[in-house]
Amino acid sequence: MSKRIIITIGREFGSEGHEIGRELADRLGISLYDKDLLAIAAKKSGLPLENLAEAEEKVASTFLMPYIGYGFDVGNTNDKLFLIESQIIRDIASAESCIIIGRLADYVLRDDPDCLKVFIYAPLENRIEIVMKKHNISRDAAAKLVRKMDQARTSYYSYYTNHKWNQKEGKDIMLNRGKFGVTGCVDILEAVARARME
Repeated sequence: MSKRIIITIGREFGSEGHEIGRELADRLGISLYDKDLLAIAAKKSGLPLENLAEAEEKVASTFLMPYIGYGFDVGNTNDKLFLIESQIIRDIASAESCIIIGRLADYVLRDDPDCLKVFIYAPLENRIEIVMKKHNISRDAAAKLVRKMDQARTSYYSYYTNHKWNQKEGKDIMLNRGKFGVTGCVDILEAVARARME
């Protein structure tokens, strides 16, 4: 690889954005960051991992800008987690090529010229089927979970960024996992990433 590249992947719940990111990271030989960012945040902040996991992707009570350092004393765990994860994302992106799943990384790195911002979506019915199989739950339970998680991500993204989560603004590539499948999405993203890196 001749050039640093950061790929952020936002995803609708059930669209298999993590699986796409994992396979893409393997093909490109770069790191993938997803839920492990919580463990890094817990270590940096001294806050219990369980508390951070509970606060993740939930809207807090006051808007805070993402450029305040680790030591800033804010009132609740949601805002602390947002600030800490934002700084960790910037630190990682400045140090290595990588893929970051969710965590508002597309917004946090919006001014980074080496960042490719991707959003993975799929028709609702496809996502319900995927969630049913993955979690071994009924169609009704899967449909409720998909809608609940999408709403949580929409609210979280809007609250901290004042932008729309699943809209084209601020994204470089939007891919329909329902049309291309996991492998097809990875093929497309790998081709784009390699073209940018070379």
